[in-house]
Amino acid sequence: MSLGRSRRERKGARRGSGGRITKDGKEPKGSSPPRSTRNRTVKYVELWGTIAAGALGAGLSSRIIDYTIPDGHAAELFAVGVMPDFLAPATSRMLDTEIGYDNKLTGIKFRTNHIGENALPYGDRLSKQPMRLLDYPLKRGNLTVKYNEGQKIQIVATMDTTGANASAVYARAKIYLLEEEDCSRYYGKSISNLATVPGGVSQALVEQLFAEYARLSAATLADGKWNDLYSRSVKDYEEITLTHLGIEGGTIINADEARIFDLRNKKEFPEFEPYWKINGAYNAMVFGDDTDEQPMYKLPSVVTDHIFTNTTMSVKITDNLAVIPINGLVAQLIGKYKRVR
Repeated sequence: MSLGRSRRERKGARRGSGGRITKDGKEPKGSSPPRSTRNRTVKYVELWGTIAAGALGAGLSSRIIDYTIPDGHAAELFAVGVMPDFLAPATSRMLDTEIGYDNKLTGIKFRTNHIGENALPYGDRLSKQPMRLLDYPLKRGNLTVKYNEGQKIQIVATMDTTGANASAVYARAKIYLLEEEDCSRYYGKSISNLATVPGGVSQALVEQLFAEYARLSAATLADGKWNDLYSRSVKDYEEITLTHLGIEGGTIINADEARIFDLRNKKEFPEFEPYWKINGAYNAMVFGDDTDEQPMYKLPSVVTDHIFTNTTMSVKITDNLAVIPINGLVAQLIGKYKRVR
């Protein structure tokens, strides 16, 4: 007499590898392939680069990572981390980091200074924040940065004007290499034109990650009035939505409030006082630096749903009747940029 199968075995026999129940235990047509084989041709690669101490002079730029995509593959860049220069107790001369390709820049730029202003955490054992995820990969319509076969993935660092990098600078980047069938399956493209989809570096009408920053360009007047920390003219053929905003001033205790403003629509976020409090002692707009206990501040849905177009988009701040010095505050904005014509 044969022993009967257990309930778990009978249940398993009725399921195909895609998880759908069948009468005869066979996989029905149209079910998903097993998870172990679904991404069998996608290759994960982690890029790494460094600039030696003192090798990058004041005001100069250099590629920390310069990677050529191999034959037979396109690529998707989905995470970046940077370790800026640092010399104790408080010296860091790195200005920013920008994503590039083929010796060109995308405009996707992050403030990366080691004094609490690193918007691309390195994600090592001493970091309190993981690497910056640009977007979730292998999803149609995402804003990961995409490259065609043979193009170069470049991560470009720039020093400020005070001197060369005080110590070595390091960068990491997570990418997927996609073969022809992967490009077709996930994005409906080939390895020669993956960069034409949203997030790609070769689009006719750009739709990509929005990342810009600004430092306070003039000292405040200790009068409690609104000052522009960041300002950008958005053309009528451009659309920008924001998802994150971080403001950092280190130990600056003279800052008081912050708000986002749409000039044409006379729209502000938050809409009433006391706005966002950004005093160094209790700053609500977390920058998401390696040393921060929280990631960069994610904006509420009412803000993320707002489209800035044909307007001036700004981040305004006030002091608490004491001077905030020039460069005393920095704002990092992240979201989505789209050109409609």
